[in-house]
Amino acid sequence: MRKIQAVMITVLLSGVSLSGFAQEPDHNKEDEKERIDRQQNLNREMTLEREYDPIVQDAAKVNTLPVVREMNISKRPIVYSDYAAPTFPDKEMNLLPAGRLMTEVAHSERNGYLHFAGGMLMNFNGDFGYHLLNTGRDKLDVYFSHRSTNGDVKFSADSVAKRKAKLNDNFGGLDFKHRFDAATLSLGGSFGHSAFNYYGVPAHTFTAPVPVVENDSATNQGNRYINVYAGVASNRESSLGYHIGIDYRNFNQKYALSKVYDGMTENSIGLNLGLRSPVSNGQCFGVDLKTNLLTYTEPGTDEVKIDSTAFNNRYEVTLSPYYRLENKKVKLLLGLNLMLVSQDGTEVFISPNVALDVPVANWSLFYVNLGGGIESNTMYELSRLNRYLNPAFTPDVSRTWADLKLGVRSAAAEGLWFDLFAGYKYTESDVFYNPSSYSWIDNGFNNVSMAFQPVSQRLQAGATLKYDYQKIVDFYLKGVYNHYNLKYLDTWKNAYGAAEPDADDALEAYGRPAFTVDAGLTVRPLKPLALSLDYSMASGMYARLDKENVKMGAINDLRFRASWIFNDVFGVYAQFNNLLFRKQELYYGYPLQPFSAMAGFSVTF
Repeated sequence: MRKIQAVMITVLLSGVSLSGFAQEPDHNKEDEKERIDRQQNLNREMTLEREYDPIVQDAAKVNTLPVVREMNISKRPIVYSDYAAPTFPDKEMNLLPAGRLMTEVAHSERNGYLHFAGGMLMNFNGDFGYHLLNTGRDKLDVYFSHRSTNGDVKFSADSVAKRKAKLNDNFGGLDFKHRFDAATLSLGGSFGHSAFNYYGVPAHTFTAPVPVVENDSATNQGNRYINVYAGVASNRESSLGYHIGIDYRNFNQKYALSKVYDGMTENSIGLNLGLRSPVSNGQCFGVDLKTNLLTYTEPGTDEVKIDSTAFNNRYEVTLSPYYRLENKKVKLLLGLNLMLVSQDGTEVFISPNVALDVPVANWSLFYVNLGGGIESNTMYELSRLNRYLNPAFTPDVSRTWADLKLGVRSAAAEGLWFDLFAGYKYTESDVFYNPSSYSWIDNGFNNVSMAFQPVSQRLQAGATLKYDYQKIVDFYLKGVYNHYNLKYLDTWKNAYGAAEPDADDALEAYGRPAFTVDAGLTVRPLKPLALSLDYSMASGMYARLDKENVKMGAINDLRFRASWIFNDVFGVYAQFNNLLFRKQELYYGYPLQPFSAMAGFSVTF
């Protein structure tokens, strides 16, 4: 069986997870130092050597709750899917650029793959990728992914029996790299389009009688995304390292508050520069500069524009000087982020940029990460997390002054791995989602999500356990507890009617669970057969209606998957979702799909 290198990244928007590909390394062929080095990177990007497995075993996770098998903690404590069929990790427009991921696999003979799956409720997944060039000097990759659903969902409200939930996501792109003797040139671009309807039930939160308006749950909103980039980076052997890159991104929404009003357009131009100078013995000094300029076209018609300061142009600058030390005993990063934000005036602030990895007893690793920074909260970025966000308003920039995470990661025994971690995060203008607090417009999108932006403090603690027995049985379990303390910003107090001195005490972390559990078991009784059972739970979520907190039901999702690998070219799988037949919702008024099944195949060529 041939072996290849697989790059496993957890950012999968469409829901195709490749975590099923990654297997434990052969510890008999590596020393203790190599084992520790592997563990040090488990919370970032892993490159593992594995037996070739052509099927995308987790491709159907577009219809399931996300299974977090790695230690990467996203900027949001937990992110679920935001449409009826699927729950899945967040990435571009809720699409998985699986082609990009797969085409980075270094195939020795085959350069392409095709995956397709279909099932109940008109759920369809498709992925294609191909190496047009794959040499020591040049790489040219093309990729495309599709996710769609068009099925009925049931509501708990007596007034709404069921409603059609529609989604059609498409994402594709082209990446090119050429390696010169001293530097590497990168060029590429991508395009995405997402069509969906606001199928949720509007939250009428007025206490006084208000006119009843008709809600448009049939019209498809359209989110379009275009990105191009270019960059040059020095090769590692250069004495003076550098990188320079520029990218342009255009995000457009078809409609604003209703199909009567044209949507907004957001343009982003980013520039990244960096220099690093090695000193000696694994030491180096460096500095990175990142800038981002955002411009907007306000939504509305030619006669009526939605005039809002939320669509003012703005820019962001981050300067990050640092010192880095890396040797057999320690990995250390000492630096600062000096940031400037132009939004309703100019604000300057500083956050730390510190990281430390220290091996302990040759089989464990103690790590500390203390960072911070700017979250632009562009409409493009937020649409990846919640596509039902108010299309006539863009939130403020989030400023994280401190984001601390520390823990112990260990390969305690052959096939056994665990991670114990804790953290603290302080953010101004954090983003939480609530249902709209009033009816927008007659026959409009009256069930959008509002962005609530208080000051947030989060305490977090969790643990992850993974066990693999000779590639026959593997098990994982992850539990995370989050405790939030929220406080109104002065600019939000009047809008939410929170003038009372104790108003902050009533706030909850709206839309975010307090406790999450992910567990999974995979058994391979025969070499070509894999049977998997996965479970996800999230509890302690709240929504705010009429200035009152409403506790949402816990999410409990159980799914089963079976896959059969015929050879290194062809494989098939079947998956059954929501085996507990639960009625549950990720956003208030937006229920998920009921029980569903789907089947698919994967081919490499």
